[in-house]
Amino acid sequence: MYINELKIFQRSNESIWTDEHISKSMLDAHLDETHDAASRKYEKRINIINWVNNKVKPNSKIIDFGCGPGLYAYELGKLGHNVVGVDFNKESINYAQKNKTIENTVQYKYCNYLKDNIEGKFHAAMIIYCDFGALIPDEQKLFLDKLNNLLYDDGLLFFDFFGKEAVKDKNEKRNWYISQGGDFWSKDPYLFMEERKYFTNENALGSRYYLVSQTNHEIKEFITWDQYYDEQSIGKLLLENGFETLEIKNDLIANNEGTSFIMGKKRK
Repeated sequence: MYINELKIFQRSNESIWTDEHISKSMLDAHLDETHDAASRKYEKRINIINWVNNKVKPNSKIIDFGCGPGLYAYELGKLGHNVVGVDFNKESINYAQKNKTIENTVQYKYCNYLKDNIEGKFHAAMIIYCDFGALIPDEQKLFLDKLNNLLYDDGLLFFDFFGKEAVKDKNEKRNWYISQGGDFWSKDPYLFMEERKYFTNENALGSRYYLVSQTNHEIKEFITWDQYYDEQSIGKLLLENGFETLEIKNDLIANNEGTSFIMGKKRK
């Protein structure tokens, strides 16, 4: 196995969102109310939901990108909004369709929202849990361009992002260990190698994971990204892609994790 140095915004062939085992682990993490590791705890989610609800008009059409198991979409639907949740974790979408639907009000679609066609027009869009910063720059531009076509004029965009101070808690590292399996990454024994590398100029943190199966010696590589912004840089990014900033909140959730929430508006 030959491993190159991790390059800025490099992508892997495998994805934690579509891997058969890890996608189930991700769903379990979303539904675990003892931590904020995948979806924030209920009290924090409700604060975010109330913020969105107070900014949009009654009975708005809202699209929730990366909706996971429908924890936000369902609550917004209960408040009277018509919500479409999209995600490409099939396990999460299956759970949402079985447990978090409201007839004629909340529905879900399994798709890759960067590549697949999405029908309809919406008054607002949301992409929560710093998923916008997990998109690399080309993907962000593609996402915002698609969003421009999906939103009505003056449509709103809600998302959260890591501040530049948050990266101080994310130390660079390289590590490996042997697991007997039955955990987040695999049901079978495996060798695990991980790397975390910070790219200063881009304010981006790359995390790379290798799993070497001890059963069939299959090698899987997963790469994820987090990007870090201040109010000026995130506002500039939106402005260059057809949106203006209306509000930034730094106190929406307790112990805000170095996270800010932004409301933008589609420019005419």
